[in-house]
Amino acid sequence: MWCESQFERDELMWLDYGGQAERVWSQPFGVVFGVRSPMAGHWHVPDFLLQMSDGSYAVRDVRPEELIDEYAQLQFDETARVSATLGWQYQVLSGHSLHATRVVEWLSASRHDRCRPPAAVKDRILEAATLGKTRRELCELASPDCPPLACAWIDNLAWRRLLELDLSAVFNSNTLLTTAHRERTDAIGV
Repeated sequence: MWCESQFERDELMWLDYGGQAERVWSQPFGVVFGVRSPMAGHWHVPDFLLQMSDGSYAVRDVRPEELIDEYAQLQFDETARVSATLGWQYQVLSGHSLHATRVVEWLSASRHDRCRPPAAVKDRILEAATLGKTRRELCELASPDCPPLACAWIDNLAWRRLLELDLSAVFNSNTLLTTAHRERTDAIGV
């Protein structure tokens, strides 16, 4: 995926971590502002077009907040208007804390299916994390003979948000993880 900057790449990683975008296109189209626009005669290429998990579309521009001047704000406002006309959501992504971004980047290394724990191990990890366990404790539980082997499993579950952690805290073996609060899709109604 093409990104113009590290900042843009970080925001794309956050979109991936959020799990709501099914498809992403980088610099997908250009908008030429018409005569009724205060930006008439100007054009803009948004950073991303997303197809969301519900099938809707969303346009995202990426710019650090401190770099959004009057011209950029007007450009973003007009792009939002065009997006709304098409029935698409629009948002300017202005960054996350550097620390939280580095934690998410670390977790992203284990996002691939090859890092998913076996089903029985996954269930054991999630059950143990119900009241909170450290990353070290969960690794030892998941693979008593070789706890480092389980680090990718634990990080994969955190990446998929099946385990919750405080992204503002130091990430290490003592990081506390808990089972994510999520709606069960396998519940039987009475």
